[in-house]
Amino acid sequence: MSKKKLLVIISVLAILLVISLIYWITSTNPGSFPHKQELIKEINHIFPQANVKEIQDTIALDEKHVFVPFISEENKYGVSHWVWKKREWELASVNTGGEPHSWRIEDGDYSTTHLVWNIAPETPIEKLKFYLIKDRSFHITEGIDYYDPGVQLEEIVELSETSYGVIPLPDRWSSILASYTKLETARQPDVFSNSFNIEYYMYFGWMAYDHFGKVLPPVNSLYGSGFGGDEHIEHIRLLDELEIETVE
Repeated sequence: MSKKKLLVIISVLAILLVISLIYWITSTNPGSFPHKQELIKEINHIFPQANVKEIQDTIALDEKHVFVPFISEENKYGVSHWVWKKREWELASVNTGGEPHSWRIEDGDYSTTHLVWNIAPETPIEKLKFYLIKDRSFHITEGIDYYDPGVQLEEIVELSETSYGVIPLPDRWSSILASYTKLETARQPDVFSNSFNIEYYMYFGWMAYDHFGKVLPPVNSLYGSGFGGDEHIEHIRLLDELEIETVE
């Protein structure tokens, strides 16, 4: 057998091996999710500042993404996010505070976004209002005037007996986000192309209310320290009443 033919065979076998390895890694169904004591041990090992004492729940957003709220030894209410990767469950993000944030579990698919939180029972918060907002804008491109009206959509969540919660992004919200992305990409392909980032034009916001219906200022216990966030886990902006338009 010639040296050239041998090299071709080796190359083909190497390619087949890589393809098989990729298939083996990506096609395997997720294994059973770790028990609560294992979760505590892993979080405290990777991020000791969390000092977790109790796992409150394990909420699967799909078969490969799980939201895990917890309580620390200092009675702080925090959150962690787990993802099935490379044939094991990985701690993607953890935070010792439970302020509302969003988690989009599939890149580019806004319908897979969830809003999550973990609010300590002793806080006076009785209700959350979430918003999808786009400010009005005006610009000129190639001599053409463009006016974009504003968007303000609201979703009200009454807090339940549990401190934590998860809601999928409302269908109307995800449809608007997808439509606006498609519209802007088509309207200005040279500007936006595939790098268009809707978050620069639309954003999520939230406000907290007490049982009297009064807007609450920032609650310090909701904010903490943490790590991670590369799994499309995004901060949600705390809004001021003056930023919300009311209909007379």
